Amino acid sequence: MPLPPGPREPYALQTYEWVARPTTLMRRAQARHGEPFTLRLAWMDAPMVFTSDPAEIKRVYAAGPEALHAGASSAFLEPFAGPRSILVLDGAEHMRERKLMLPPFHGEALARWRETMASVAEEELARWEPGRPVRTLERMQGVALEIILRVVFGGGDPRLRDAIRQALQIPMPMLLAMSLWRGQERGPYAAYLRRVRRLDALLYERIDGETRDGSLLEVLKGTGASREQLRDQLATALAAGHETTAGSLAWALERLARGGDGILARVRDGDEAYLDAVVKEVLRVRPVLAITPRRVAQPYELAGWTLPPGVHVTPCIYLAHRRPDVWDRPAEFRPERFLDGAPAPYSYIPFGGGIRRCVGAAFATLEMKEVLRALAARFALEPATKASERMRRRSITMTPSRGGYVVPHSPARHADVLPPQPPDRELPDLQPRAAG
Repeated sequence: MPLPPGPREPYALQTYEWVARPTTLMRRAQARHGEPFTLRLAWMDAPMVFTSDPAEIKRVYAAGPEALHAGASSAFLEPFAGPRSILVLDGAEHMRERKLMLPPFHGEALARWRETMASVAEEELARWEPGRPVRTLERMQGVALEIILRVVFGGGDPRLRDAIRQALQIPMPMLLAMSLWRGQERGPYAAYLRRVRRLDALLYERIDGETRDGSLLEVLKGTGASREQLRDQLATALAAGHETTAGSLAWALERLARGGDGILARVRDGDEAYLDAVVKEVLRVRPVLAITPRRVAQPYELAGWTLPPGVHVTPCIYLAHRRPDVWDRPAEFRPERFLDGAPAPYSYIPFGGGIRRCVGAAFATLEMKEVLRALAARFALEPATKASERMRRRSITMTPSRGGYVVPHSPARHADVLPPQPPDRELPDLQPRAAG
C-alpha cells in the first residue's frame, strides 16, 4: 500500500534531524507535504505517518488494541522501562499494570505529595542568587528527581540519583549512535545497557529491602507483584515521573522570563486560575513529548489513506498545539487563552489521550504549580540571552537549547522593568493542507 508523501532524504538523515532539529523537520514536512505525511526514523521498525487533525487524533486514541498497538511503538524504551512496563504493554496486560500504577498519583494520595513538592522547590530556590544566571533545566531535573525519589522510596538516595541520571540523560551524539546501531553488542548501545544494569542492581536492592510507610514501593509490593514487575513499574515511574516534568519546568521558566513580570506577578498575587492557565500554556506551546505513535495491527484508514499493518500512525502533539485553524496566534505564549474556556477536543493533548493518557498527568501538573508558586514568591525573571531558546532533543524529550538560561531577580527590584519580549516566530502561519 502506498503511504502519504514525506521527505525523500535517507532515513539516517531524517533520524539526525529528528534528534538535532525535530521541530524544524516536522514543520517543514507539514508545509511541503501537507497532512498526513510520512517520516522514516532509524529507531522505528517501520515508517511513521503523522497527523495533527483533532478528528483523526480522536479516532486514533479511541481505537482498540486489535487495530492499533501503542506499546509496540514504544518498544525502543524497553531496555530501560522493561518488558512489563505500561509503556510497552497493550490490551489487558496494559490495563492491569495501569490499574496498579494509577491510585498513588490521584485523589487523596496525590494531595499528600503537595507539601513534599513545595518543600523540595524551596530547598532548591534558596540556593539561587539574585542577579546570577541559572540554567534551569539542570536545576529542575534535580528538583523533579528528588520529588519522585521521595514519592517512590520515601526518601532520596545519592546512588540511585546518579544511576538514573546516567541512564536517562544521554548526550545527542550518543543518542544518534544508539538510534542507528541499536541492538549491537558493542559500542554506544552496549555502553547504555551497562548503565541500565547498574540501575537495575540498585532497584532490586530496594525491592528486596524494607520499605517506608506511604511510599509507592510499599503500595506496589502490597499488590503481590513479582520482583520483575516491581522493577519495571519503578523504572517507569522514575523516568516518567521526573524527566518530562523537569523539561516542562525549564520551559516554563524560559517562557516566563520572556513574558514580562506581569505574568509572574499574577501568580505571586495568588491568582490560582491564572497559575493553572500558565501551566497549560507552557505544555501547549512547548510540549516536551512530540508524538504518541501507535503501530497499525490491521489496515487503518487515515484521511483517505489506507495504512498497512506495521506502519506507525502518529498523532503529533507539537503540530496539534500549533494549528492556526484551532489556536489564535499559536506560536505566542499567552496563558490567558486558557481563561476563555476549554480548547477544542483533541486539539490540546500534552499527556496523550484515551486509555493510554499519562498516568502521572495530575501529579506532573500539581508539581509544576507548586514549583512555579514557590518561584513567583521569591523571584522575577529575565532571559540571560536575547533570542528565544529553540527546542532540542534530549533523550526522548524536547528541551531548551541553552538549558533554560534565565536571570532571577528580587520582585521588588525588578517590577515593571522588563517588558514582554517579541512573539516567538518559530512557526510559519500556514494552514495544513490535505496531502496528495
